[in-house]
This record gives sequence, C-alpha cells and structure tokens, in this order.
Amino acid sequence: MKRLLFAALIGTAALVSFSSCKKEYITQEVNVLDGVTFSTNVKSSSWVADQSGYSFSNELDFPELDAKYFNFGHVGVAISFDNDKDFFINIPSAVGPYNYRVEYKIGKVYLYADYVGNDNKPVRPTDMFVKVTLTDATNGGN
Repeated sequence: MKRLLFAALIGTAALVSFSSCKKEYITQEVNVLDGVTFSTNVKSSSWVADQSGYSFSNELDFPELDAKYFNFGHVGVAISFDNDKDFFINIPSAVGPYNYRVEYKIGKVYLYADYVGNDNKPVRPTDMFVKVTLTDATNGGN
C-alpha cells in the first residue's frame, strides 16, 4: 500500500511540475528591405568636362537616395556600353581610356570619367546604360 501511495504521489508531483512549464520562443525582428535597382541611359553629350579637359562628370538626380540609404545603406553602380544589358562593369573601374568612379549624396549620384589615354585628345565617354542599386541595411550601432 505504501508503494502505491508513493507512486501516486510521484505521479501527481510529476504531472503538476510538467504541466506548469511553458516553452517560450524568442524571435528577433529584422527590418531590412530588399535592394532596389534603377537604370537610365546616359548620353555622351551629357558629360561635362572640367577645366583640364581630362576629367568628365555627369550628375544624376536620384530622389530615391534618401537619408536612410545614405547613412546606413549601400549604393552600387554598374555601367554597360551600347545598351548591352547582358554585360555590366561595376565601378570604380578602368574601362578603355577612362577610369570611372562614382560619388553620391542624398538625392544625387555623380559619375566621373577620368581620361588616362595615351594621346592628348580626350573626348567624352560614349553613350552608356547605367544601373544604380540601393541596398538597405540597419544601423550597426556605431
């Protein structure tokens, strides 16, 4: 009889202790958007030469480049010539007689083509297709 009472006591204690346990899940909320890509044609005639005549610039209005992308995101730029959308070159890069680079600020993307050719007759870069990708990120706590 003592064994039966002891078994019942252990069973009741186990039932009470296991039924009061609650498993909790902790999930971390991540608020990161997908990257978004914009593209545009840049005509040769739209490049502006600096005073030396060896560096060309092109200013692109880019209202999608807001403070959040500027402060915490990434801006990537790639170019393609002859509207060949199957082949892009990420810049900064040296292509032909030019070193291409990019700078940006809120609302603007600046393309630069520095002429490094052998002759002393720089010409504007040819027509190109420009792809700008904005990638969102969160503040890392800097």
